[in-house]
Amino acid sequence: MVSLGNLNIWIILMIIGQISATTSNASPLSYQCYNYTLINDPTRNVNVTTGNTCDQSLFSSGAMWVLFVGVGGTQIPTSPVGAYRCGTSATGWYSGQMPTGVDTTINGTVCFTFGSSNCTWSNSISVTNCGSYYVYQLGAPPGCSMRYCTDIPDDRITDTTIKPIEGK
Repeated sequence: MVSLGNLNIWIILMIIGQISATTSNASPLSYQCYNYTLINDPTRNVNVTTGNTCDQSLFSSGAMWVLFVGVGGTQIPTSPVGAYRCGTSATGWYSGQMPTGVDTTINGTVCFTFGSSNCTWSNSISVTNCGSYYVYQLGAPPGCSMRYCTDIPDDRITDTTIKPIEGK
């Protein structure tokens, strides 16, 4: 005969076992999704038209995984950015495909726009889709006055315009 107290304990243990079994099946993401350098820099945004900042010193110790955050933008733009934006002269944009699958890494190229050329210089990079964000493995640009730009992806922009109330 099972007592009511033992039944409650058995039910609790079964629930805990189910929760443990459910949560332990989740695959961890790649190393770079947890180990990156955080960059929160509004002057990297594609709409900033002043400055002549260089990324060479930031990446002087070699390539590193980077997560862009903040109002400056969370992603490197995927279309050409005009020169003299992003707080620099030669603007860096990603000319490859973004990884669509979670925990997928794609190798691609960042082009640096200068003058009338959308790809005067270039750099090889890697991009990893970490689910709700992307991380980039970036190295020093080929020269100074070159910088990786950032932008806010279209699917993350929300309309914050206050709309008038009808009939008032």
